[in-house]
Amino acid sequence: MKLKPYYPHNPIASIEALATTLGIHPKLLQDLANKADDSYTDFVLPPKNNKKGRNVCEPKHELKKLQKRINSRIFEYVEYPDYLQGGIKDEEKPRDYVANATRHANANQIICIDIKQFYPNIKAQYVAKVFQYFFNFPPDVSEWLTKLVTYHGRVPQGGCTSSYIANLIFYDTEYHLVSELRKHNIQYSRLLDDITLSTQDSFTKEQETFWIKEIAAMFKKYKLKINGKKTRNEHRANPNVSFAVTGLWIGHKKPKARKEERRFIRQLVFKCEQEYKQSQFSDEYHKRWNEASGKVAKLQRLEHIQAKKFRERLSLILPEYNENMQKQLILETKKLISLPAPQNQRVGNIKRVNMLINKLGILARNNKSLAKSLRLQLNTVYANKPTMKEIWE
Repeated sequence: MKLKPYYPHNPIASIEALATTLGIHPKLLQDLANKADDSYTDFVLPPKNNKKGRNVCEPKHELKKLQKRINSRIFEYVEYPDYLQGGIKDEEKPRDYVANATRHANANQIICIDIKQFYPNIKAQYVAKVFQYFFNFPPDVSEWLTKLVTYHGRVPQGGCTSSYIANLIFYDTEYHLVSELRKHNIQYSRLLDDITLSTQDSFTKEQETFWIKEIAAMFKKYKLKINGKKTRNEHRANPNVSFAVTGLWIGHKKPKARKEERRFIRQLVFKCEQEYKQSQFSDEYHKRWNEASGKVAKLQRLEHIQAKKFRERLSLILPEYNENMQKQLILETKKLISLPAPQNQRVGNIKRVNMLINKLGILARNNKSLAKSLRLQLNTVYANKPTMKEIWE
């Protein structure tokens, strides 16, 4: 596996070729590029786990569709080195927080570094360099693509293309750092803005200082900084530290959920069992069960021995819909099947159909005949509905 990202195709040599690649008329492409700053909706995600709310910039429909095409027709053709672990589509070797932690499992010492305000601090000038010098696209193609993937001159948190840009922003420097680290038997990985170094031995004080300075120097070239408040330097022998990488304890050969988290999940499953006796129909119970199911899915992904038993217990207390909710599903079905074409093929309505189909699966638990009837009515109108991927492509 190469240490440097690699684009194994000829560069897109002109605006006309770019328009053809993205399946759009050059004039419309230009219009979208020029009005990109007006094509986002800003909102703040609510605080989570005692963290501040996060500003998100979501592209509107036309720009979102084009960004998804930039992903599928340009970024997804890049061969990414294995130390890049986040936001990359890789069917052969899935990359996520578990795969990232696995790279450091059974380490003796770790250094975890966070990039301060990563996305909004990546400026358009560095994005343009990715297109011009990594992909070798000419200046005009690079300029238009940069406009399409940045927002007011920066990479938007919430843009469809942002994670790929984050993975490529250090394309000409990161591989040098990784090469040097490997010479010292130090494992390196980056999951977007989270960098981890680990060793099976122990870092000396001099090594700790040196490598943190090297990483800070790499950031500085792009006007980025280390988030000092989130830097962690932990040894597995210290019982007072989390010794975790991307939220997973790595003290054994495989990453694990911490004891405290496993205890919490056990209590959550038990709480669901108690609440089920009172009301398996309430919105609160649906939310509680879904939370427990998601936590158990994490244990299954990590191959924890308790996961199978927890899943069996949850399967016996599935949430159901009461008569009021069943009436709402009937009403929602009537609204969707009465929509005229082509309105019924709009992305928002296709999302509503997909959500309703999921709810009908829940309804079938205690009213199979009604669920079957509503599903047949939907299929009459939406039998040939496009998938979400087809809509965006």
